[in-house]
Amino acid sequence: MAGTCSKEDCYPLETGCNHEGCNILTECKYYSHTEQPKENTIEEEDEFYIRIPWTGNAFGLKDLNFLGSSSPVTLIGISGVASAGKTTFLATLYCLLRNGHKVGDYTFSGSLTLIGWENIAWYLSWKQHNNIQFPPHTSSNSGRIPGMLHLSLRNPNGDKKELVFTDAPGEWFDHWTTNSKDPNAKGANWIHEFADAFLLFADCEMLSGTQLGRARQQTKAVADRLKQGLDSRPFGLIWSKSDIQIDTDIKHQISNHIQNSHIEHYKEFETSVRNEGDKKFQENILNSIHWIITTRSDQNNILPEIVRIDSNDLFLSKR
Repeated sequence: MAGTCSKEDCYPLETGCNHEGCNILTECKYYSHTEQPKENTIEEEDEFYIRIPWTGNAFGLKDLNFLGSSSPVTLIGISGVASAGKTTFLATLYCLLRNGHKVGDYTFSGSLTLIGWENIAWYLSWKQHNNIQFPPHTSSNSGRIPGMLHLSLRNPNGDKKELVFTDAPGEWFDHWTTNSKDPNAKGANWIHEFADAFLLFADCEMLSGTQLGRARQQTKAVADRLKQGLDSRPFGLIWSKSDIQIDTDIKHQISNHIQNSHIEHYKEFETSVRNEGDKKFQENILNSIHWIITTRSDQNNILPEIVRIDSNDLFLSKR
């Protein structure tokens, strides 16, 4: 059964009814049925739709609200200029987890955005003649709010972490550093306001070539914006494409600039889709996420110990 909803933020054929909560769409006052040729013998009045809370694609805001209402979520803001390797980092992370690697002692436990992950990981999978590709540039026309990718991780103790990563175009951050009130910077502002932690990407390929000056300035500018109102949120610097060597003085300049004012939780990671010699670039991708999980866990309030036996309280006295 095809149809449309008069409410712009409701997608009944994908997620069911958002406004009336109708299990049977034909009973919703906002839903308009469009006649289609019948291809089977099922009577229209016998059809009904049950709302599903996700589609497997990248999250939008409503999907994030659904997840956050049932579990604590850590939103990780993936930040940096265009072509800095942000989407490749995410695709590599997923490929590593898919192949049994761990984030600390946490293993892959599921995802509500498997289609979204597979869409970007496909490019890093081996193709004919052993060729691999890198994920395409994230389009700046994809909206004012970033697409988001979800991971569930679980450790042997049964502790579960719900992580959501933003996958936003680098152009948003370019506009943001120039003018934070630019309408084209709205997505970057959203990430900065709501993310629980940040990973800023410094592109070693750009920092080693003719674009050095521009890449260095852009990386510093995004870092300065991120530090505004950072508070205790973790800030990690990702040296992406670290299989390409850059001048150590360039690294020190960028690193010192970022740390010229106090950052409570700061760490740097050299990463790449390729491991080189004894450099564990892929492992550092996992390590960066583990660092965020550990830092965020350390920030949680310590719950007071509950007295389990109290002779004056029948409830607490029961073992």
